[in-house]
Amino acid sequence: MTIIYFILAAIALGILVFIHELGHYFAARMVGMRVEVFSIGFGRPLFKWKWQDVEWQLAWLPFGGYVKIAGMEMGKKNSDPSEVENGFFSKSPWKRILVAIAGPLANFILAFLLFIALWGMGGREKPFSEFTHYIGWVDPQSELYSLGIKPGDILTKYDGMAYTNSKELIYAAMLGDKKVTVEGFHVDEQNGQKTPFNYTVETYPSPSSLDGLLTMGILSPTRYMIFSNTGEGYEKSFPEGSPMAESGIQFGDRILWADGKILYSLDQMSNLLNDRRALLTVERDGQIFLTRQPKVSLGDLSLSSSVRDEIKDWQFAIAIKGKFSSLSFLPYDMSNEGIIEGHLSFIDEESERAAFPKSPNSKDNRLKIGDRIVAVDGLPIKNSYEILKLLQIKHVNIIVDRSGTNVSPLNFKNEDWVFEHSINRQDLNALSNTIGNPQANRQIGTLVLLNSVIPKKIGDFSESPEAKAQIASQIEAQKQKILEIKDKDKRVQALKTLDESQNKYVLGIYLQDRNVQYNPNPAALFGDVFSETWRTLKALIFGYLNPKWLSGPIGIVQVLHHGWAIGIGEALFWIAAISVNLGVLNLLPIPVLDGGYICFALWEIITGKRLKAKTIEKLIVPFVVLLVGLLIFLTFQDISRFF
Repeated sequence: MTIIYFILAAIALGILVFIHELGHYFAARMVGMRVEVFSIGFGRPLFKWKWQDVEWQLAWLPFGGYVKIAGMEMGKKNSDPSEVENGFFSKSPWKRILVAIAGPLANFILAFLLFIALWGMGGREKPFSEFTHYIGWVDPQSELYSLGIKPGDILTKYDGMAYTNSKELIYAAMLGDKKVTVEGFHVDEQNGQKTPFNYTVETYPSPSSLDGLLTMGILSPTRYMIFSNTGEGYEKSFPEGSPMAESGIQFGDRILWADGKILYSLDQMSNLLNDRRALLTVERDGQIFLTRQPKVSLGDLSLSSSVRDEIKDWQFAIAIKGKFSSLSFLPYDMSNEGIIEGHLSFIDEESERAAFPKSPNSKDNRLKIGDRIVAVDGLPIKNSYEILKLLQIKHVNIIVDRSGTNVSPLNFKNEDWVFEHSINRQDLNALSNTIGNPQANRQIGTLVLLNSVIPKKIGDFSESPEAKAQIASQIEAQKQKILEIKDKDKRVQALKTLDESQNKYVLGIYLQDRNVQYNPNPAALFGDVFSETWRTLKALIFGYLNPKWLSGPIGIVQVLHHGWAIGIGEALFWIAAISVNLGVLNLLPIPVLDGGYICFALWEIITGKRLKAKTIEKLIVPFVVLLVGLLIFLTFQDISRFF
């Protein structure tokens, strides 16, 4: 099927070019120009025939075509194109403008008709994450994070424009100025109360990109996380060795909460699984509450001899192996019953800042003297020996929504309203507050507390020798690409990130987003694509956009192939979108493009003087060379991305 999709993609691209040339053909015939050749395809003709004084031909490469109008050939000695009978340059400037603009206009008409067809079909099914306004993950090192933006907050505007989909996060950072203004609402996790925000921040290279793509700090949107059996390799049950196999999760369950946090994205969940924090159930003044506290290495703490000896006794009593300084512990002095008696000092300020970072998203919630630790990661404890033991292994508590989440697509007009009201915060708070109690409720309403889970590192899963070899090959390819980075600091950071990615803890299940039926009216869809194309060109002209991020012919075919693979609706959208792009590009005021010929005609109208053929030729030739060079460059970029 892949080959068929590529063939369909190439044919679709050829049809777009053919429709463009057909527009020129009909306009030229209408104003009385003599069309000499209409070629369907490029290269050597396979068949030729004559019809209405036009030589029609079918070339061996039937993707695209061209129209040859009399008098448009340059370079002939002692010839004036304006004297060619019924030639292009023999007609008035207005007629030449009509013929030149007819090609792009044909592309626009085709695109609009395809958008109408798509609208009539009911639109496309797209992931909820693509159109939601809810933020899924924020770079902890970003300025937005330091200002208090967090997962679950709502983004409504950027640079004064209404936010409509997640692609605009990329466009805002890549295509705009170095500063981006974002507006929206902070959402209180406990009660859902909204507070407006308005911040202006600088863009910077994304930590997840090796190509220098810019970001404002919002790295991913919110998504549903529904346990599904539709992922490749997950048709029957869990992958071998999955930590979730004994958790009690069922197909259709939506993971909603883990270790004190409502979950909004896979990135957020990955961060929670891999951060060095423990979920503690604490009693204070007769009240029980949950708190996430940092786990630090004992080697990072300044311990008195008495405290050191006491913890060593605990280590010996429960036979924990390992170097003392590398054991995980809480930065508190505590009694044998788990009662906090004081705060332990850190060896250096950097370690303390890492444990208790100062930001609106990381409030200093240190335990107080007299607090009693009741449970660690949801597991009840009787004495501090058990606290030390449980701190060495990560246990995760997960709450799922078992309401039989309707997997039918949401309407794109009210998807966020449905998402907001799908979280029963009152029941969620009530159920989570029972964690650590041996007689705790396991279910309140449709919310279910799963059995605690011990996440696994990616490399600890059982894999076949073939799968391991493939993974090793992919890692080596990524490493080689990283080694090509010239900036030493970026290269070191990228290698560190790659290494960390191979040692991350995961749950080992496939989580599916919920779909949205996206079907705006054809005019709105056309306007969005046209605006997006114009912004991209504007950013390219003013230097905001690196040309290597653009796609050439191979990249366009890949996009169309991807569309066909998803379905006819997605394919129609991309054919229409590329048709709009083709029309806009050809209207650029560049010699050799339709926009260039329009400029020549406008010059004649304004000045009353016709440009000489040699002048036009001198203007066109260098731009032909530049255009060919650009196509070669983009093709090279497409091929490098492909491999």
